[in-house]
Amino acid sequence: MRVIDLSQEIFSGSPVYQGHQPTVVHRLKNVQQLPDGKWTFAVSGIFMSDHCGSHTDSFQHMDPNPEAKAIHELPLDLFQGLAVCLDVSEAKPGDFITVSMLEDAAERAGVDFTGQHRPKIALLYTGHYGRTFPSAAYGKLHPGLDRDATTWLADRGIVNIGIDCASVDVEPNKGDEWKPAHSVCRERGVLNTENLGDLREVAGRQFWYTGLPLRIVNGTAGPIRAAAILLDEEDMNLCRYLVNLK
Repeated sequence: MRVIDLSQEIFSGSPVYQGHQPTVVHRLKNVQQLPDGKWTFAVSGIFMSDHCGSHTDSFQHMDPNPEAKAIHELPLDLFQGLAVCLDVSEAKPGDFITVSMLEDAAERAGVDFTGQHRPKIALLYTGHYGRTFPSAAYGKLHPGLDRDATTWLADRGIVNIGIDCASVDVEPNKGDEWKPAHSVCRERGVLNTENLGDLREVAGRQFWYTGLPLRIVNGTAGPIRAAAILLDEEDMNLCRYLVNLK
């Protein structure tokens, strides 16, 4: 078993989406020996948006319905499970990720979305993180899903879509519809996970994914520590079997 960290680092000045709270991490106290032999403990303060770094949006983020679920109200099984990372790095910055790109990537990954052991989480490797992070260019121009592509994933039972960009939607917005990927996620009850880190090691692979959010009451999102757990085929089959027992 091997665990691969898929998260971005959080630090003062971390790239954030336009208009979001800038991130500040500062040391409040250092370890210090006192005259009486006691010592203090190191403590840092963190001031950030709930969309800082790798995070998963709650439905409150995109749905004005007062009944929309906040991050602390969502079941944890939506944040972990069998996953595939689809290599859609052919998508150019500022362009849509299309159905044909997803179909080709799924074929290359050998994933069957109609089978008994289909994944429920799909990560999208665009290469944007590797090209731009942590420069200001990270949030200014990147690919994102169009409506049909997001619907295609939802139709195949995907409950959580992750991407190595600041948004699952293309930036800047393109076409007549405002934020089509977020809109489909709202309509179909699909979560979206944004600001993932380096996905190169898992691109085109299937694995067990975990990205549990902080339990922020009424959170519009939850920062996560995303990871891919690479298992051998025997253990993967056991995971598939256990998932299908539910």
